Amino acid sequence: MNIIKDRLNRNFEYLRISITDKCNYRCMYCMPKDKFGSNYTFLKKNHLLTYEEIIEVSQTLKNYGLKKIRLTGGEPLLRKNLDLLINGLKHHAQIDDVCMTTNGSLLTRDNILIFKKNGLDSITISLDSLSTSINKIVNQVDSAHHKVIDAIDHVINIFGKVKINMVVINGVNNSEIIPMIEKFLDKNIELRFIEYMDVGETNDWVMHDVLTSQKIYDLISSKYKLEKLYDKKDSTSEKWKIKEHMLDIAFISSITKPFCSDCNRARLSADGKLFTCLFSDKGYDLTPYLRKKDKYYNLENYFQKIWNNRSDQYSKLRFSIKPIKNKKNKVEMSYIGG
Repeated sequence: MNIIKDRLNRNFEYLRISITDKCNYRCMYCMPKDKFGSNYTFLKKNHLLTYEEIIEVSQTLKNYGLKKIRLTGGEPLLRKNLDLLINGLKHHAQIDDVCMTTNGSLLTRDNILIFKKNGLDSITISLDSLSTSINKIVNQVDSAHHKVIDAIDHVINIFGKVKINMVVINGVNNSEIIPMIEKFLDKNIELRFIEYMDVGETNDWVMHDVLTSQKIYDLISSKYKLEKLYDKKDSTSEKWKIKEHMLDIAFISSITKPFCSDCNRARLSADGKLFTCLFSDKGYDLTPYLRKKDKYYNLENYFQKIWNNRSDQYSKLRFSIKPIKNKKNKVEMSYIGG
């Protein structure tokens, strides 16, 4: 294995793969309906990486330290035969940890069982509210979130535990923080509160809409006793246990507590572009290195050059004394996979 470092001495271990830019939801922080309407042009099927190409990338990058892959979208379950990709990543590319993040609307007991049988290690489900009226504001289509609640129970029954992501937007769904805790208090769940981030150019982000992790912590601790849990060095979250209950909670604080210094991840878009930061404005096209099989297109050398030159730390510099220039045309979350 060739362990490589970027210009800030960060190694590479984690790849998030968006397998489609399409989604059946229109969440205001990711794919707002007014920007991603019926006239929006999504990637054509023949522009998407094939499963074989995704597996080849993963197998190649394993030689440079890749340990964990998370399948995302868009909504990953909109791609057919996802079990074949999971099986290839786990058993052919031999990736240690293969996970998936989904909105949960298309999860069933049957396909969860199939995913686990083929090697999927865990599932994270996005759920921003239990309220039908608030869900209609956050997700601007009919989300039928009762199906997501059922999916959460199925994942717990089959995998033993599930993570739930809740993006908290001040003045929109912050009233749902305590109800979400109360709903899942005695289930084997890690409920993760995510600060609303300035990803892409279409969500009209402003700092006023961010409810900080500290404020969320203060709210929760006013009702429940919290006990600190161990955080891995490269973890993006700070974890806590609610005493005398099964529920764990976590805070992902990209705005107020950037984790750039330990960032060990890259992102692969559905059409084969590698991004070295969530807030990138450009990606590195891997498709010539997958489709032109000659000595001039060596994927190993290309990736090593990309990572060795990496110096991204957007979140850390966002509010610095000498602020970085406002990035233009930042890649959208639905395209890069969050």
